[in-house]
Amino acid sequence: MIKLIVSGRVGSDAELKTVGDTTVCSFSIAHSEKVYGQTPGEKTIWVGCSVWGERAVKLSPFITKGTYIVAEGSGTVNAFMKNGEPVGMINCRITSLEFGGKPNAETTLHTATPPVGKLDLGEDLPF
Repeated sequence: MIKLIVSGRVGSDAELKTVGDTTVCSFSIAHSEKVYGQTPGEKTIWVGCSVWGERAVKLSPFITKGTYIVAEGSGTVNAFMKNGEPVGMINCRITSLEFGGKPNAETTLHTATPPVGKLDLGEDLPF
């Protein structure tokens, strides 16, 4: 197993889908970090994330654009060709989440308040 921990802001509201008999909540996290050297700046890495099962339905209202999340789970990389160039996408099947809130300048239509602290998505959840 490859364990992945990623922190960053959600790129767009979570999307619920049904895959077979299971529901999946999909979203992306943008992780940004400073780059030093001859051309300093900032680079952003996008990580595709998913939560499966009943937890997906319960957590999806809280996973909205701009929310800061620390996600932990098993990591994979999908390689494919885009416009003739090789591309790789990092994916994380989440086993635990920690919500950090929304940016202060952003207003939102969502009124749901995310759970506080780290959520272990093991067998038993408190909700």
